Amino acid sequence: MLLRVGIAMVLFAVALATVVAVVVNLSGPGEPVAPGEARSEETTVEPSRESPRKKREVATLPVVPQDWTRPSGEEVAATQSPRYYQPRQDAELTLTIEAIGLYDVPVISSNSEEALDNGVIHVPQTPMPWEEREQKNVYVAGHRLGYEGTGSRLVFYNLDKLSGGDTVVLEDRSGTAYEYRVSEVFVVEPNAEWAVDPVRGRDMVTLQTCTMPTFENRLIVRADRAATPPVAVVAVVRSRVASPYIERLERDQLAARQPTG
Repeated sequence: MLLRVGIAMVLFAVALATVVAVVVNLSGPGEPVAPGEARSEETTVEPSRESPRKKREVATLPVVPQDWTRPSGEEVAATQSPRYYQPRQDAELTLTIEAIGLYDVPVISSNSEEALDNGVIHVPQTPMPWEEREQKNVYVAGHRLGYEGTGSRLVFYNLDKLSGGDTVVLEDRSGTAYEYRVSEVFVVEPNAEWAVDPVRGRDMVTLQTCTMPTFENRLIVRADRAATPPVAVVAVVRSRVASPYIERLERDQLAARQPTG
């Protein structure tokens, strides 16, 4: 009797082992888990909500350092004299900075490196000077050294020589001039994208180039829009010029002051 019970138990154990082996083979080996996917529920971080504020389209400031050819003594000397630039059909603006001898520099509205390597660019994410806004920051960038034989060569070489009150003039295709006065000169790192943002209550142009000699940072020059004369003053000046009576009266007063005899 005991022998029969023992044999039955052995047969049952063998059968059970066989069933388990079949089930394991049918299920197959498990798929490998990528390291990035091996997260427990406790370590999973809920994606952060995006800020309702629009993201900046300018991640870093323009003017990327390059292995430019160092300027010769003649080139540097030439930057001390007035430099007049030829017009370009694709230029939205021209830039004149009399204090450093720049006249009618073409300004292309583009973010491309090609445009920057050939001259001065206006960052298109920023407004144009004629746009009606409560505050504006017209952002213009150019190379400090640039490439030989192009409009970028040494275009902003003397930008660091500007000081408070110097005049910066932008002119559009119609010939309308927008005059600004330098108000700030400072240096920032390339990731200071806030420099592109407008400042409350200010209508300004920002000029940007690289710092020397390492070119790793950005030189920023800001100039605020020059105040225009009040309409009433302009009207008085025009009326005086247009009035023969006023001119004759002034001549008579001047003649009366002349010594006689």
